Amino acid sequence: ESLGRSVKQMPGVVQPTQTTVATLRYQPSEYSEPLSLPQKLTPVEPLPTPNRTREFVLNHGIGGGTSGFIINDKSFDMNRVDTRVNLNQIEDWHIINQASIDHPFHLHTNRFQVIERNGQAESLLSWKDTVSIKGYETVTIRVRFEDFVGRTVYHCHILGHEDQGMMGIVEIS
Repeated sequence: ESLGRSVKQMPGVVQPTQTTVATLRYQPSEYSEPLSLPQKLTPVEPLPTPNRTREFVLNHGIGGGTSGFIINDKSFDMNRVDTRVNLNQIEDWHIINQASIDHPFHLHTNRFQVIERNGQAESLLSWKDTVSIKGYETVTIRVRFEDFVGRTVYHCHILGHEDQGMMGIVEIS
């Protein structure tokens, strides 16, 4: 009641109900023996040397005349292409977090490999679509743009950061 109203009095608030929204049904597996995990993971082949290297700086503050979360000093604009890449090209993206808070960086459509953190080689090579970048940390990812031509996005995977501008459009041609 610190705002002087209860939640029930606030306009636009949907009140909870006792309505069933989904029912899950399942059947026991046909398999009588449990499946076993492999003894070792399938090795991931490293992507070849990149055709290009780019730099992305994550921060918060003033960007493009608005405050919020920004990439390369720009707040998201759905009418602007921020990055143009060529299909089947391999790029290293050097992502610098200049903020004190973590940003999980997410790339749509194409998976990537984390190559290094703060200049040190990553010890375990794996395929990812999101990498957590700690405050003041620098991460390099290597990505091959394959199978898709058109526009897609990269962004901080914290919804509030994305909604406040920490997102960019990449166009693959």
